[in-house]
Amino acid sequence: MKLTQEIINQAMQAFGAGEFSRVISTLSPVYEQHPMAKMVYATALGKVAEFTTSFEIFESLQSDYPQNTDVAYNYGLLLKEAERFDDAQKQLLKAIAINPNYHVAFHALGNLMSELGRYEEAQLAYEKAVAKNPKNIQYGQSLSKCLYQQEKWSQLVAHIKREGLHLSDKLSAELYTEACYRIHSRGELAKQSNMLSSTYSDSYSIHYFLALSALESKRYVHAKRHLEKSLSLADSSDKEELLTYLDYVSWLLNATKDNLDVLNRKFENTDNIQLLELAFNINENRRELAEAEKLLGKIQLIQAEGDKEQHELKRSLLAFAKGEFEEGLRINEHFLVKQPKSLPHLYQKIRTLEKLKRFSDAEEVIRFIAHNVNNLHSSKFADLSSGVMLNGFDVSPSPIVNTSSNSTNILFIVGFPRSGTTLIESLLLKNANVELLEETDAVETFYNQMVEREIVDPETGDIKRTNQSELDALANDYLEHLTAYSPSVDSNKLIVDKMPLNFPYLPAMLTLFPNAKVLCCLRNPKAVALSCLQFEEINLYTVEQFAEAYNKVFTCWEKMEPILRDRAISIKYEDVVADPESSIASIYQFSGLTEGETKTLESNSSPLFQTPSYYQVSQPVYKSSMQKYENYPTLFSECPPLLDEWEQKWGY
Repeated sequence: MKLTQEIINQAMQAFGAGEFSRVISTLSPVYEQHPMAKMVYATALGKVAEFTTSFEIFESLQSDYPQNTDVAYNYGLLLKEAERFDDAQKQLLKAIAINPNYHVAFHALGNLMSELGRYEEAQLAYEKAVAKNPKNIQYGQSLSKCLYQQEKWSQLVAHIKREGLHLSDKLSAELYTEACYRIHSRGELAKQSNMLSSTYSDSYSIHYFLALSALESKRYVHAKRHLEKSLSLADSSDKEELLTYLDYVSWLLNATKDNLDVLNRKFENTDNIQLLELAFNINENRRELAEAEKLLGKIQLIQAEGDKEQHELKRSLLAFAKGEFEEGLRINEHFLVKQPKSLPHLYQKIRTLEKLKRFSDAEEVIRFIAHNVNNLHSSKFADLSSGVMLNGFDVSPSPIVNTSSNSTNILFIVGFPRSGTTLIESLLLKNANVELLEETDAVETFYNQMVEREIVDPETGDIKRTNQSELDALANDYLEHLTAYSPSVDSNKLIVDKMPLNFPYLPAMLTLFPNAKVLCCLRNPKAVALSCLQFEEINLYTVEQFAEAYNKVFTCWEKMEPILRDRAISIKYEDVVADPESSIASIYQFSGLTEGETKTLESNSSPLFQTPSYYQVSQPVYKSSMQKYENYPTLFSECPPLLDEWEQKWGY
């Protein structure tokens, strides 16, 4: 029987259909007549696990055609199926050595390494496959999945964006959305939200992580919308979690005791670990410590033995909140023996040591963090060494000449983090004429949108538009933008927008809102430095790093003051602590606020209580706490000149 093109076509058609037995029967009488037929026949034998005969034929082919990439490649694939992984790797590397541009072999090698759990090697192979053939979506997906397996979230986002995979490939879009959420890239997801949700309207994963990201950004209205969409796509096993999150959003949007009670009933009846952890965090922040302890006990009963250690930080937090500092330290140190580079535990240790007045030990931990920052672990930041993000602080604004006619009253509260912005907010909280926004990125995202639309000059921070009707429209756009965060913002009240590092955006916002004013919170720079070094807040680990960031922020403020003129004042944290009544009176006078009637708060159910800063300022504040940095003389023994200059400038 003679091998003909028709026989080859029949065999290839059967091979493409996965009918390997038919391939074998078709080629069996004739496969030895041509090397291509021989390779197809041997490959089909391997596909039905007749490895011995298959490998004998491949060895013969390789002897006859030692430089044939297809032989080495297909032989390698079958060796992998036979679980002869080392031999498979050798054959794939041989194919690559023969032809360094043989991208399918790189991809196959990546698959092999990934299957063996050797993800670093898999990543290298996939990267080469993508580089050789960047238009192959499968290669891009494989690299994405490999990065996902390694939890290399930043690299995953960069890869998917670079190749544009999230624009047309659902799997890539799902991985991209989750990765952005994992590294808290909230601005990125906010920009892509409409595209992702409309392009992949049937993706549960995308809407779920968009919802969680919107929650983190305090865009509660958007979070609710994405949760409702997720609910419509969810399996029954996921619906309890989503319904509880919806109740959580309802409470955040309308913080009544009734809404909190509904949420707590959901928590009481769940065994979902993620929901129980949310319940713990809410109760611990609200200082409902007995309930938090009960929830933690439930979590530990449900979880496997190996997972319980991760909750030692929660146990330490509870002990700290109850004033049991020695016990909290013991729990924390027990964890750090096994995982000495866990950043949240290290910061908790610093705070506990300070409560025990073991200041030199606390300073030692601060220095340990600074020296080991590249090797520490944190879920809050993708790049711990990047420092505080101070984009746009080099703006050089011009005097404000043209404004809108919008009459909305807004008080922007700014300052370096840990400088008393939350203290000021707490003093304004009970005034019925005040509409308090939570700390949100509302101003930043709106400003960045204006930059992208070329409405704002990023070099100066000035709005380019001078026509009043255009400025009026932009002001209305911003108020509409706010409804994503809170649908009930009352523009007839004084809107208080506290976001410490919003300095660069102030000239633009005061152009849109001519009645808006700015309150800048000041505090002894050394006290601020110590506070920043004690909290996992903004990636500052040394006094020197802090001094550079502080200088950049307040150099920007110095450029703002002549532009803002009588629309801005500064207030010192120490003065507020010493005489809160006079301080609040001066703030009322500055902002045109009347004392008005007192707002009734339902216990401490408000979400504004959900931050450590708020809890701190709601407690009695003693003057001695303002000079805590004096307990760390060696930390400030060689104080950077920049810090001394600002300390003198502020009159400390």
